[in-house]
Amino acid sequence: MHGKTIVRAVAALGWLVASLIAFVIVASFTFFGIGLIGLLLWFVCTRMELEKDAAVGSGWTPELIASQYEARQKMSPEQRAADREEQTLAMHSMRFFKNLGIALTLIGAAGFLYYQL
Repeated sequence: MHGKTIVRAVAALGWLVASLIAFVIVASFTFFGIGLIGLLLWFVCTRMELEKDAAVGSGWTPELIASQYEARQKMSPEQRAADREEQTLAMHSMRFFKNLGIALTLIGAAGFLYYQL
């Protein structure tokens, strides 16, 4: 098997597992589950948006941040433009999924409140 086929199979399996978990949550908690999934999606997108340029590490490892800054300074203008384009595309995708999370949260909250009252 080719590596690309294995990667696609693993990705499909991951999506299958995620969709089954989402189905179980929605089937168990109805509108509250939809709101919960939306809230989780909203949280993950907001975290990714806040940490888009941050180095993976903590306050205990300032060398990571320094090395990332130095690498960014050594980039050529073409590399900077490519990096900026990649970040722009990622931000558009995150904005879409963040708005989807907000919508799911509102739908879940409205449906939950409607059936509670």
